[in-house]
Amino acid sequence: MHSWSALEDEPPRASPRRERRQRRLLRSGEQEELNLVSMIDVFAVLVFFLLVSSSVAATRLKVFGLDLPAPGAAVATQDLPPPVVRLLPDGLQVEAAPARTRRLPRTAQGHDLNALSALLVQAKRAAPTQQQATLLVDADVAYDDVVQVMETLRQAPVSARLQGLPAELFPQIAIGDVEGRS
Repeated sequence: MHSWSALEDEPPRASPRRERRQRRLLRSGEQEELNLVSMIDVFAVLVFFLLVSSSVAATRLKVFGLDLPAPGAAVATQDLPPPVVRLLPDGLQVEAAPARTRRLPRTAQGHDLNALSALLVQAKRAAPTQQQATLLVDADVAYDDVVQVMETLRQAPVSARLQGLPAELFPQIAIGDVEGRS
């Protein structure tokens, strides 16, 4: 296809098909322009219906008795990070507020799940709305140990439930690999 440049004398000609179409449109008096006025009218009607439907939706929310926060209200954030438990072949490493990082060595009977549970109860009391916890597992840990630690993370002991804690301490558990160990 040949393109027109400023050095040539005449511009390229339109295809015969396009020329025929333009002649037909000129004869019929049709225009190839968009009518913006009618499009603006349609949008004005749409805006009206959107505003009416949003106000109806707002009144329905009041019927349900939902207490939504004010537009300028700040959302409360967790000040304390979620607990992180590292499950290692030789023990547990627990990072749970308000206590500092604690190491619970593995005994002949296995991991000290009672001590882990006590640390998690303290963390739940420090941040009662916290639902998340992270479990990082070493590659050399048995699957049964992973399940036991997950149950300890999730389920509150009976003594804590009697004192008012929920049945599930941290129901949302993220699982990952321990970094930096071979």
